[in-house]
Amino acid sequence: MTATVADQKSEAWLGVVPDTAPRRRLGLRQMLLLSGLWFGISYLWNPLALFILPSLVRDLTHPVPIHLGFVSAIVDKNTYLALLEGLGTIFAVVWQPAIGAISDRSTFRIGRRRPYIAIGAIGVVLFLSLMSVVPSFWLLFVVYSLLQLSSNTAQGPYQGMLPDQVREDQRGEASGYYGFLQMIGLIAAAIVIGILVPERLRWLSIISIAVVFAVTAGMAIFGVRDVRTTHRSTESLGRSIATSFVLDVKRYPDFAWLMASRLLFLIALTGIQRFALYFLQYTFNLTPDAAKRDTGYLLIIIVAVAAAVSLTAGFLSERFGRKRFVATACVIGAVGAALMITAQSIPVVLLFGMILGIGLGIFLSVDWAFATDLIPKAEAGRYMGVSNIATASSGIIAGFLLGPIIDIFNRGGTSTVGYRVLFGLSAAFFVIAFFTLRPVREIKVE
Repeated sequence: MTATVADQKSEAWLGVVPDTAPRRRLGLRQMLLLSGLWFGISYLWNPLALFILPSLVRDLTHPVPIHLGFVSAIVDKNTYLALLEGLGTIFAVVWQPAIGAISDRSTFRIGRRRPYIAIGAIGVVLFLSLMSVVPSFWLLFVVYSLLQLSSNTAQGPYQGMLPDQVREDQRGEASGYYGFLQMIGLIAAAIVIGILVPERLRWLSIISIAVVFAVTAGMAIFGVRDVRTTHRSTESLGRSIATSFVLDVKRYPDFAWLMASRLLFLIALTGIQRFALYFLQYTFNLTPDAAKRDTGYLLIIIVAVAAAVSLTAGFLSERFGRKRFVATACVIGAVGAALMITAQSIPVVLLFGMILGIGLGIFLSVDWAFATDLIPKAEAGRYMGVSNIATASSGIIAGFLLGPIIDIFNRGGTSTVGYRVLFGLSAAFFVIAFFTLRPVREIKVE
């Protein structure tokens, strides 16, 4: 049914366009507003993983010896942290593709993505506030799981908003802004939460995360035009949700292989990130505040280097191709992780962290554009949600695999060799990610 002139004026005032409208070329302001929530997402999850959750787990748990037949082990902080983040992240794997698919078929007059971003942002603020006062590990687990659910309620539809808006010839540019703002979010978190706010004021760090997420979500809701669905799906809602996890491997094999490579790359990177605080604290005998500060410095160096290369790599991938840049990121990551095995001082750790930063910057700035090239645009919300299965699963696998391995090799805290094993395994995952990328073709799906 054709919209009336009054309807069109109302939609223009609301910042809504029909999904049949051609994508317009975006300027700098629109790019920044569209990518702004990535700053908030980065400021949310990276300091949680690097600083806040490790310190909460350390304070709320104690080592427990276990005996399984002839095998004895110690369940310590690394395993508890893996359990918390691994099980809690399952919500991201299960929920984000479903809510992305629901937003694809939503017919709200204010747009199909905005309502979910708003609901998710409210939940993030609420459960972050509760996290600052939890008295036990298991209550922390419940609150963290609800936080994951809320964040992914916003993130799934938001990821669909980017392909909705960005023209094919600007995807590399948009991917560069996406990676760049993620990096800036990381740097801001490292400075504010890792260095400026002391351990005893952890609640202040948590509040700062809630404020940043709320502001950047507001940018997406009020500053970016949204798409209104002009047709109703003939498929039932239940079936739409059920099939939101299904990837047509025969029809989109390149996207499937790219997601496999992304999973392996992020297992390596997430493993290093998740246990960095413990690595520095117990390898170099630092106080909690000193470990938090040095982890902040490590993050700043990695991310500053990544930010410096992210915009350049995004632009250059338009000319020279996405695949070679992602492959280069895998090789550089493997080199950085392998060198970390030999690091015997904090300055050397920071130096090798710069190498990891180069790989991270290239990967983040190009991988998103590569993924959007390979998905059907009519189902952008669902397929970007499916892509997050690789992203979120990396945290689950890295935690459940690497956390216990570290504790086993550390022999209940009497050694720190487990962290060297972590770096060796991470280097191996980077290498496997490189070879998994080989079958991917550089094509553009419409």
